[in-house]
Formats: sequence, structure tokens, C-alpha cells
Amino acid sequence: MKRAAARLNGWTIVIAAALGSALAGTQASAGGLGIYEVGSPDLGTASAGRAALAEDASTAWGNPAGMTRLDGSQVLFGLQPIIVTSKFDPGSQTTTPGSDGGNAGGFVPSGGLYGVYSILPELKIGASLNSYIGGSLDYDGDWVGRYYTTEASILTFNLNPVIAYRVLPWLSLGVGFSVQWAQLKSETAINNVLDGLPDGQLKYKDSSFGFGGNFGALVEIDERTRVGITYRSQVDQSFKDTPSFSQLGPSLQAALAGAGLLGSNLGLDTSIPQEVMLSGFWQATDDLALMANFGWQDWSHFGRYSVSLSGVPTSNIAVDAGFDDTFHGAVGAHYRLGKPTQLQLGFAYDSSAVGKSNRGPALPVGRQLRFGVGVLYDLTDDYRLGLAYEYVSLGKAEINTTRGPLAGTLQGDYGSNFLNVIAFTISHKF
Repeated sequence: MKRAAARLNGWTIVIAAALGSALAGTQASAGGLGIYEVGSPDLGTASAGRAALAEDASTAWGNPAGMTRLDGSQVLFGLQPIIVTSKFDPGSQTTTPGSDGGNAGGFVPSGGLYGVYSILPELKIGASLNSYIGGSLDYDGDWVGRYYTTEASILTFNLNPVIAYRVLPWLSLGVGFSVQWAQLKSETAINNVLDGLPDGQLKYKDSSFGFGGNFGALVEIDERTRVGITYRSQVDQSFKDTPSFSQLGPSLQAALAGAGLLGSNLGLDTSIPQEVMLSGFWQATDDLALMANFGWQDWSHFGRYSVSLSGVPTSNIAVDAGFDDTFHGAVGAHYRLGKPTQLQLGFAYDSSAVGKSNRGPALPVGRQLRFGVGVLYDLTDDYRLGLAYEYVSLGKAEINTTRGPLAGTLQGDYGSNFLNVIAFTISHKF
């Protein structure tokens, strides 16, 4: 009985590791871990000042308290294509033969829709529709890390209604809740070396709804200076699917069947992390404004998730992927170039959430550097157009990890690992 239980837990851990690496890599193709690129004009400052800007309807997302600074009602739409480049360079310690996997990135469409409605000058309601978690990676089928993952993706949509009230002439507060839909997909090759056969395949796919909340405060120190802070809660997501195995060799098929894994339902429970952002804004001159951020995200909690198997008996295990909390800093500037035109410039840094011994190819992200430039143009008193570009370096993302004799050792780094992001925005005042 103990031997059967040990075998069950052993095979469960093998599958959990394969699926867990994909789950842990949900942000790999859209900016690393937390997405700051949400189709808003502040892409041009690499998100610097986000919680204190309060200049357009995107503040409904960046800091709902900032809605009280807006004149009347406003809407903003952003279209944001992302081009991902992620190429793995295998190292000498890699044990599986194969190719380098090619460019696992590609084109990712994204954007955001934001609105603010003025009930009273001091009372506003608003909403955001965007995605701050999402992305995908797709390696060549014969690559050296195919027993870790060949495809890993997550797609999310987040609806966030909010309300704000100016409680004092210098203090505004905002609060909201979010409904998040998420879809997880993972594909991994299975090593049939025991039977001398070509690789098999494991597929997993499911969608889930999660719920969270957010809070913001804006302090207007004087007409030129303000400070904003926002908190966004974690969102719990629970995925459940019956893994699909194909082209399994007789030895593996017998082992999986004996452990009760074939046809059993596999559950993955995780939490999109909570985060805090503090921002400052200073109108230094009539033409020049300076801004900055400091932020924290709870990725150590995200790295601890649970896996359940609806077999006989039911099996539950806890997995710790070895993630660390991340810290964010950003600085930026606006410069008014004539009456209708405003230039933007910004830089941001985010620490790495995982080291090379715990990093997998579903999450090829190390420290992140963002460089943003942009321009805003007042077409009329009611319409503003925006164009911004951001380059995101995802680091070399070194990997040196071993996952048993069937998966082998994967060692190397990503010599080309970056994003090119463009945002087109249009805002309208009513």
C-alpha cells in the first residue's frame, strides 16, 4: 500500500512539475511577470508616475482616486501590439539532443478600454477592461527543452469597476473590485526512451474566473505636487482538466495507468499576486513635469501553488517553485513642446522573481529594464491622440535545472530576450 501511494505521488509530481512550469510562466511573452503595458498613454514614461498622474480615463486603472481630478466624463481606448523575441542558447550541460527552439515569441495583440463618469465634481465612477497577466511561448517541437515545455500560454481579461470621492480638498480615495477570466494552456513532450519510441505528448487546457479588489489614495500637496498610492489584491484562480496523453510508449502507459493518472482530473490552484505602487508627480515648470514610482509584487506567494488529482485515493500536493517578491522603480518626464504637443520619456527597473536553478523555459525572464518614449497631441479641446514606444529587456534569464532522468538537465540562457511595444491611444472628454 505504501509503495502504491509513493508511486502515485511520484508520478503526480512529474506531471505537476511539467504543468507547474507552464503555470509559473504565465507572463513570459508579455513583459515578464506583472504587465505594466495595458494600452494606456503612460507607456511613454515606462509607467512612471502611474498612481499620481490622474490626467485621463486610464487613471481608473492606475489609481481610481485620481478620477476626481478629471473634468467631466472621459473615455480612453488604447491599441497595443507587442512583438516578442525570445531565443534560447543551449549550454554544454544540457543533456537532451535537439534544436535551440527558434524564436519562442511572436506577435501579441493587446490594449485597454477605460471610462470615467462624473456624477458630481467630487464623486466619480469608472471602469477598466484590460489584461495585466497574459502571454504565450511556443518552441519548436524538437528543441532541447521539449520535456519541460513546448507551449505555455495564459490569456486573461480583467473587468474593474471603481468609484472615487474627494473627501477633503487635498485628499481623494478610490475603491473597486475586479472580475478576471483566465485560460491556461500547456503542452509538453513525453520521453519514450524506455521503449525506444518517438516522443509522446501531454496537453492541458482550462479556463477559470477569479475575483479581487483594489484601493487607491491621492494626496494633492499643492497645485504642482501630488502623491498617489494603490493596492491591488491577489486573485485566486483554479484550473481543472483531464490531461491528454498521446503516443505514449507501453512502459509509461502502464505506469501511468497503474498510478491512476490516466483519465483522472488534475487541478492547479494558484493566485495572481497582490501588489502596491507608490507614485509621485511634480510640475517643475510650466513646461516640464517629473514623476517616479516605487512598487512591490508578492510573487513568492504565486510560486507556492497546489496540485490535486481526483484519483483513488485523491492526491494533493503543495509545490514551491522558489519565487521571490519583486521590486519596481521608475522615473519619467513630460515636456510641453508648444501648446498641443507633449513629449514623454521614462525608464523602469524590476527585479527578478526567480533564480536560474528554479527558472524554467516557460518563464525566460530575469531582471527587467524598460525604456519608454512617447508623444501626446491635443487634436481639439476634447480629443487627445497618443503614440508611445517601449523597449523591454528581459535579461539573459539563465537556466540550470534538472527534472529527473526522463526530462534531463536544461542549461543555457537567452541571448535575445526582449519586447517591442507600441501604444496608440485616443481619449475623449464629454
